[in-house]
Amino acid sequence: MATNAVNVSEIIDRRGFGSYQIWILGVCFLIALADGYDSQSIGVTAPLIAGEFHLPPALLGPIFSSAQWGSLIGSLIFGPCADRWGRRRFLVACTLLFSLATLATPFATSFETLAGIRFLTGLGLGGASPCFVALVAEYTPQRMRARIVEVLWGGLPGGGIFVGLLGAYLIADFGWRSVYWVGGVAGLLFVVLLVVRVPESLRFMALRGGQEERMRRVLARLAPGAVGPSVSRFVITEEARAGMPVKHLFTGGRGLLTVLLWLLFFTAFGALIASLVWIPTLLKQAGLTAPQAALCLALHNIGGVVGTVLSGVLIDRWGYVPLAFTFVLGTVSTALLGYAAPDFLPVATVATAAGFFLGGSASGIIVVAAQAYPTFVRSTGVGWCQGFSRLGSAALPLLIGVLVAAHFTPAQNLAVLGAIPLISAVDLLALHWLEKVRQAAAGPKAVAMP
Repeated sequence: MATNAVNVSEIIDRRGFGSYQIWILGVCFLIALADGYDSQSIGVTAPLIAGEFHLPPALLGPIFSSAQWGSLIGSLIFGPCADRWGRRRFLVACTLLFSLATLATPFATSFETLAGIRFLTGLGLGGASPCFVALVAEYTPQRMRARIVEVLWGGLPGGGIFVGLLGAYLIADFGWRSVYWVGGVAGLLFVVLLVVRVPESLRFMALRGGQEERMRRVLARLAPGAVGPSVSRFVITEEARAGMPVKHLFTGGRGLLTVLLWLLFFTAFGALIASLVWIPTLLKQAGLTAPQAALCLALHNIGGVVGTVLSGVLIDRWGYVPLAFTFVLGTVSTALLGYAAPDFLPVATVATAAGFFLGGSASGIIVVAAQAYPTFVRSTGVGWCQGFSRLGSAALPLLIGVLVAAHFTPAQNLAVLGAIPLISAVDLLALHWLEKVRQAAAGPKAVAMP
């Protein structure tokens, strides 16, 4: 390597997680928080919206799914765009989109307009998440990446905590529309922070080239003194490929890995999101009051936050295989949730456990995807994985809507949802087997996923 070149990957990996990186994580965490808030706001407000719009419970399924279909398209489109033109610019655009759509939700006056606005909200939500995951992962040392990405992803259930706790208060005093006013305004404030204070990924800029002065300014804050005046080139220690980013999800021996990850995201997040959006309605049908159901949703998310943080530690220490066991525990606790009703204390306890195991396990697989793909295709890889998570999140709420229309009980519906994570557990074990095969084929220098 020429003496006037600096390896950005080595600078980031050698250093700890300093104040500048903490600031980047903090702003992205706020956006993840807004993402989680806006995603789950419909679950908290759905019973009241159904009453005002005179919608039967079965029609809530399409409302819940409309945002997930939007998220599916947003993930598939904006992930590859972020790999071509930058994580930051598309994170700004997508956060602005879902914030404005959230603000527009109170103006909905019919089933059709509400479904359309929720679709636009989902479009922004789906595009934002692969951007902030890639951005934070690329500013994090390799040895700390699992824990930091898990902290970031904890913003999504954290947003669910806010909408569950704050939503009960807002609805009681100001009506269901106030939930969306708060979420939309907060999102716009976070966009301002993002524009003013968060830079583009250093690894991305080094990969694309032509932004040396901008990189020099960022490195001066990230690692003062690391770049001398004679440095004119910045490089990374990862492969780069030209062409369509999606194609490279299947090159370099990544084909089967990609398929297994897509199935994993479909089942894990499909079961999680369907549980979250249906919990208030199903528990209300089972005999709880609306405030009690909202509180159970908040407790489910509190369990998810704790499980998310601990799953990062778990992955850093023992790899991702133990997540298969926690998925099984998520199956058990989700299935028990319906049978614990209508007694509030048992429901609250089981809801917390379900959030801990299922939410923590689902969050853990974000790290698996972020580690599985190199920089040049990371946003695409994570984006398409999340696209399949949105596909599952759209399909399974519709399934529950069909079962509700068929007069399945709340306990039966939650038991159906609880069975889905068993597929995730088997999928994780298959990923572990594949990684062992790839390591054996590559020899002792192969780098394993976490």
